Amino acid sequence: MTHWVSGFSLIEVTVAIGIIGMMILATSTLLQRIPVSGREVRDQDIALKIARNEVEALRAGGYDTLPASGAFANPLLNSLTSGSASVTIAVYDAKTKRADVSVSWTGTGSVTRSVSLSTLITQNSGL
Repeated sequence: MTHWVSGFSLIEVTVAIGIIGMMILATSTLLQRIPVSGREVRDQDIALKIARNEVEALRAGGYDTLPASGAFANPLLNSLTSGSASVTIAVYDAKTKRADVSVSWTGTGSVTRSVSLSTLITQNSGL
């Protein structure tokens, strides 16, 4: 007659603890990345708002009031780490100029991030 001993061996317990430990480690790693992703999305949204507002202001001002290329100020830039913004005005053709608006900031891991928008503005109206 065979007699079975009930219970877990030391190897089974060690493997189970190892699996649970890896699951906890993986979960904590994922949870730590969520706020970083949220911050990156927030910063990108702010940069896009800055760029969009500048493009709208350039269109509203019209062809004759386009500024020279260079940096511009916006109160929202203070919300971005090392935030800066610039506009580049270039001749597209005889009656049209191209405006490129760029907003840059330092993201997570000290990586420079940027958002850029472009528009054409004619002597008659913005495109």
